This record gives sequence, structure tokens and C-alpha cells, in this order.
Amino acid sequence: MAEVLSHRGPDEEGFYQSGPVAFAHRRLSIIDLAGGQQPMETPDGQVCVSFNGEIYNYPELKAELEQRGHVFRTRSDTEVLLALYVRDGLEAFAQLNGMFACAFWDRAASRLVLVRDRLGKKPLFYYRDAQRVLFASEIKALLAFGGVERTVSLRALHEYLAYGYIVGEQAILEGVHRVEPGEAVVVHAGHVSRRPYWRLRFEPSAHAPGEAEATERATQLLRQAVRRRMISDVPLGAFLSGGLDSSTVVALMAELSSHPVKTFSIGFEEMDYSELEDARRVARHLGTDHHEMIVKPAALDVLPDLVWHLDEPFADSSALATYYVCQAARQHVTVALSGDGGDEVFAGYVQYQQLDQWRRLLRIPGWIRRGVLPSVSRAVPFTWPGWNAVYAAGRLEDDGIAPNLGVYPYIRDRLLTEDLTAQLDGYDPFERSRRLTHEAARLDPVSRSQYLDTLQYLPADILTKVDRMSMANSLEVRAPLLDYTLVEYVATLPVSFKLRGTLSKYLLRKVGERLLPAATLTKAKQGFGIPKEHWFRQTLRPFAEEILLDRRSLARGYFRKDALKLMLRHHATGRRDYSAWIWSLIVLETWCRLFLDAPAAGIAGAWRGPRG
Repeated sequence: MAEVLSHRGPDEEGFYQSGPVAFAHRRLSIIDLAGGQQPMETPDGQVCVSFNGEIYNYPELKAELEQRGHVFRTRSDTEVLLALYVRDGLEAFAQLNGMFACAFWDRAASRLVLVRDRLGKKPLFYYRDAQRVLFASEIKALLAFGGVERTVSLRALHEYLAYGYIVGEQAILEGVHRVEPGEAVVVHAGHVSRRPYWRLRFEPSAHAPGEAEATERATQLLRQAVRRRMISDVPLGAFLSGGLDSSTVVALMAELSSHPVKTFSIGFEEMDYSELEDARRVARHLGTDHHEMIVKPAALDVLPDLVWHLDEPFADSSALATYYVCQAARQHVTVALSGDGGDEVFAGYVQYQQLDQWRRLLRIPGWIRRGVLPSVSRAVPFTWPGWNAVYAAGRLEDDGIAPNLGVYPYIRDRLLTEDLTAQLDGYDPFERSRRLTHEAARLDPVSRSQYLDTLQYLPADILTKVDRMSMANSLEVRAPLLDYTLVEYVATLPVSFKLRGTLSKYLLRKVGERLLPAATLTKAKQGFGIPKEHWFRQTLRPFAEEILLDRRSLARGYFRKDALKLMLRHHATGRRDYSAWIWSLIVLETWCRLFLDAPAAGIAGAWRGPRG
């Protein structure tokens, strides 16, 4: 289990065993390189911890504990975490500011405690059967133990086919679950209980501050978040796309650093997808030590490695770009700061600006929306112009919030075989989305959408992608915009501080006014994607056809051959852009070959990657 996770911690390994419990730890050394080895025990041997991540406020917590008489043996945040748990038990976690996944064996209480950070930056899975509970940062480590059945969860598969990622606590394999963000899972006396210790409250204050006060407070919190994340005993840098989020983080790093910040960008030959010039502009303005990489279609040769590291089917194609920017950064640094979280926290997504368009559809009588339009979408080919809009309008809820229908375009129903459709019947992939939307029912539409994205899309897609791709390169990535103190503060502000007309991230732009070039503040939003629609029409067209129409792929009984052929043909001719679905299905098939078809020995022991 430790060996299969060596990429997450290439520097050291450690083991612990006590009674019914055994820990294995792989370390990526960041703080206190000489000390801080894990697993770490208390001097009396009553509690042991294995912990992945960083506790950013550990200096303050350490000072408080020392004032109460605690004597520390190391400079590590691990020892502070251990001492805090000994003092406060499960109440310790709400005091932490950081990214973490932890396992505690509390011998005195005879309990195992598994816990994740508030927003889910670090992963933690567990498996339970009649004999044991297994846990690990990645599913492949559970498989390395042996005895875990490789049965695909239909609930998780349905979620993947709806969103392109898996949203719930049920992982892709039956019996495997994820500890949720902001949650502790306690195993005691044969029982497993789940205990949340934090939940984001989106409650705009009745007494909102003025714009100047809000800008000053947000700047203060963000500067503090950046400063905390610059604590490191190893080389540190930052990702720089040239967009508002990463540029603001780099600007504050430049303010706080005594030497030029190392920055890293990637681009593509297809200029519509490349932000290299935007990144160069910011790098020149801030005087950074800037590095670039160009990604070409041949880069897709690493797809088996990507899918192996992603651990579950995951269709966000920007994982490829993230992998390469992490690879570029790791050649120079061990820690990189990123701009992740800016869109969720400050309302940067384009769909927030489009909510009015969806609400206007409520003027269509309900009997037409719910009765006629779904029938129309079923009756006409999915390749017809406007089919997506008809499909979506027919599934619009009465609250007028944009339907969370997942991967675009919405051709799932036409692709699935009758057999798979029957198996998935009874599993609602949007159950979690509806629950979160209902929790936020009293909020304005933009805040409601932010709440859903922050608690679902952010941990299940964005943070999953960044964690797996950075760890694939043994690089630690820190996200100052997701410091929980900043997230909680901005959640109390009126929506006008975030979205003002069509101007997104209004408050963050105010923060950046004195830090960044004017062109960066007015730059149109550009997603961190790859030019897959061009690649699948040209260079990678034979590859897509070969893998999706292969006899082994079709034999799984998931997708209809005629619908696959139609989708591939229409994409190749440029009639429609089906690249999101093509990528999604290629990733799923690659995952099946690696995790379901591979013999058990391929995942146990000294596995060195899909081609190792």
C-alpha cells in the first residue's frame, strides 16, 4: 500500500502497528526536513497520527500549546496537530487552517479517526467489510492490500455519465467511500459514524460593509493567506495563467518575497487556447522568474498515466494541462501556489451571468416545459441544432436555476445501451445537487449556484484534478483563495460585491487594481482547457475511433455502437462539437482497462505506473 503511493511521498516512508491497527506513510518533506517523520506517536504511545497536507496556522497553535506547558520535540506541523488532538479530541479539527487528510489511532479510546479539510483539498478513501476497515489517500492503495472486489458502483457510474466526475461519498468501486470535506469518520467498536465539523454558511449580512471596507478586508485576508502558504523549507513558486486569480496570488507573493517569484505557465499551438502572452505580461509587470511549456497533441501519450493517477473516471480534460504545468514546476520547485477557487468564491463562472436567461424560460407554461419539451427532445436526433436547449428547458426546475445537467452536450440517453439504462434506473445522479440547492433555497440565485459549486464542483472536480496531477509529479500545490477565513468572509457579502451586471469577480478586481496591469483586470475569462475539439477532428481522430469502437470497449455493453459512430462522424465533420463526450468515454474505457481488466498483481506491490 505504501509503495503504490510513493509518488505522493518520495522522500521517506514510515510504518506503525499497534493492536488491530497498522499505518503506512509516504512523506513529501516540506517543513522540518530533519524531523517530522511519520507516523508520529505521542511520548506515551497513546495516540498516533498519519497526516497528508499542511497546517498553515500551526505556528499560532504551537505558541498557544507551549503557553499551556506543552514541550515540542520537532519543528513540524505534524506534532502540533497531534498535540491538539490529544488536548481537544474531535474538537481539534475546527481550529485548523490548512489542507489535510489525517488518520488518528486513539488507543485509549480504542477508535480510529479519519478526517479531511473543510473544502476537500486532500483525498481520503476507506473500505469496510465484515473483517476490516482499510483507508488510504487513493483507491489504488486499497486495491494493493487485496480482497477489495472490483465491482463498479452504478450510482457512481451514473454520476460520472452525468457530470464527468463523481460527486458523492460513494466511490467508483462498491464498498469504497470517500471521507467528505469537513467531516470526521470515526470507527469504534465495529461501528462507523460520520461527523461533520464544518459547513459553509452563505449568509449575506444584513449590515453589509461599504465597498472600500470590503476591499480592504478581502485584501488583508488574502495577503494573510498567501503569507501562510509561503512557509516552506523547500523551493517554492506559483502557477501563472495570466488571469485575474493566479495573477493576484503572484502579485501578493511578489510583495511578500525578498527575491523574484518563480512562475510557471503552459500554452498550446492553437492560439485560441493559449494564455502565454497574458502570463508574460503579468510576469514582466511583477518581475518574476518565468518559465513556459507548449503542450502538443502527442502529449496525450500520457493518458494511461493520467487515468492511473486520477484513480477514478474523471472527464475534465484540463487535467492534462494541469499535469504538464505541475511537471514543469516540479523541475524547479517542490511547492507551488495556485489561483484555484477564485471562480467559486468570487462568482467568476460565466453561467452565473446567464441565470436570468434560464429564469425567462419560466414564462413557458409548466405543462409545456415538463410535458411537451421532454417528448420533443426524445423524438428528434440529438444532432439537431438546438437539441441541447430543448433538452435543458424540459428539465428546468420551478426555481429557474440552470438545470445541473452535467456534461455538454446532453446526449447521455442516446449513447447508453438499453441494458445499462435499465441497470441505472433508480439511481438519481442529481440527488446531491438537488439537496444542496434545497439547502440554499432562501438565497439569491447567484449565491445558490455558488453554494452548489463550492460544496460539489470544487471538491469533486477542481481540487481532485489539482491534487492528483500535482501528486503525480510529487509537487505540493496550495490555494490561498480557498483559505477558509476568506471563503467565509466573502460568503457574507452581498452578491453585488461579486457579480455586478456582467462584470464578474468585482471585489477581487478591486483587490487587484493596485497590483496588476490594467489589461489583466479587463481580460475576458478563458478556461484552462485543452484544444480537444481540434485534436479529435485532426491528429487524434484515429485514436478516438480505435479505442471507442474497439471490440473490447463495445463488449462492456455500456454504449451503442451506432450512436458512437454518429457522434464521432459528426464531430469529425465539424457539424457539432462532441469533444467533451469523446474525451469522457475514452477516459472511462482507459480506466476500465487499467483498474478492471488488469490482473490483481498489476496493482499490488511495486507497481511503477501503467507502462511499468
